[in-house]
Amino acid sequence: MSRFLLISLGQLNGHILEAVARSGAFTEILVAGRDPARGLRKTNQARIGAAVEGHYPAISFVKLDVNDASASAILRETAPDVALAAPSMLPWWRIDRLTGPRAEAARAVPFAGWIACHLAPMLAVRRAWAESGLKAPWVGASYPDVVNTILHRSGPGPVCGVGNVDEVIPKIRFIVAKDTGCDPATVNVHLVAQHALEYFVYRETGTPAAKGPPFMLRAELDGRDVSDIAARAIFEPMPIPYELDFNLLTASSALKLLPALAGHGLMRMHVPAPNGLPGGYPVRVEAGRVSLDLPACWAKDDAIANNLSSLPWDGLQSIESDGTVVFTQATSRALFDLTGRHYESLAPENAETMANELVSAVK
Repeated sequence: MSRFLLISLGQLNGHILEAVARSGAFTEILVAGRDPARGLRKTNQARIGAAVEGHYPAISFVKLDVNDASASAILRETAPDVALAAPSMLPWWRIDRLTGPRAEAARAVPFAGWIACHLAPMLAVRRAWAESGLKAPWVGASYPDVVNTILHRSGPGPVCGVGNVDEVIPKIRFIVAKDTGCDPATVNVHLVAQHALEYFVYRETGTPAAKGPPFMLRAELDGRDVSDIAARAIFEPMPIPYELDFNLLTASSALKLLPALAGHGLMRMHVPAPNGLPGGYPVRVEAGRVSLDLPACWAKDDAIANNLSSLPWDGLQSIESDGTVVFTQATSRALFDLTGRHYESLAPENAETMANELVSAVK
């Protein structure tokens, strides 16, 4: 018997719930969140959809507020084999849908300017998880390339994130297949890249390579290095809808990651923030552990340096050793235009205060 725990039930985790329920990978799925009415509806829908496809996992909802003193005890009772948390006080899609006098200023804030809204609830999850004493692997999916790094630099953190870098790999395989006539599945890819790369890869218009975020790429076909083919075309147009369905890509990545973490075999894939490293990397996932799977010609320090150098494309200058993030000047200006306050950096202990101020600014 294998039990999966999903913490929070926003749009992303709603997609992951539906996908995992239909996969047959877990015999039991627990969904933990603050809204029992919505939780009941979503778990019923997942049960029905899974049954239509011939799968009958036990799916149930448990009320959980990670900020409440009872959270650790509730988590302890769930006793999962693997868990995934993706809470956010203000997800990206809500910012896109804002209306009113501050909507334009809000959308002008670079992605990392909203980091407090992802970090604050993840810090609460981390606190409750640590107090629960659970030893199962858990995945942090809220801006994991940076948030998970902050968590690890300020205390314990999730084993890895999910999505982002992994969602770029199919395009690389498509590029090589188009050029060589091969089956895309036969292209072996290793990619080191930070969250920002994906937004340049799946654009309606092409981007000159010099203007895109840095990355490290090695693609092989039958042992032959075809990296140059992929690198030449990685920034060519391939538009996708940046709407709520975008979460389906991350759900697909989770379907590979979660069973492997639960001990259902070895999976080679790409994940953000393995063991708290910044950005995304190729990894081996097996029995609750995630380890780097870099080509022999790549040094770990070079891979980390690549991803740190990509942070400005998200709006960050650096991540300090204590987990404090330093914003770029452009991000600081945009935050001031939105809130009237000067934000040059964010320390983990100030995340909740800043998150509340950001939420108030767009109400």
